[in-house]
Amino acid sequence: MDLSQINSELTSNMVELAYAVQGVKAQQQTMQIAGNIIEDVAEISAEALAKYSAEKN
Repeated sequence: MDLSQINSELTSNMVELAYAVQGVKAQQQTMQIAGNIIEDVAEISAEALAKYSAEKN
């Protein structure tokens, strides 16, 4: 095996790793956004329940 093959394989592995890292970062961002949405929905639901309870009484 010559050095050009080693360099080619290393570059290929680095590209694969870069895509994997990018995928993990995208997944983390997606989870953060989903978490924010869930928190917002819970807050809105709590406010709506409080208003409903206040109007009911």
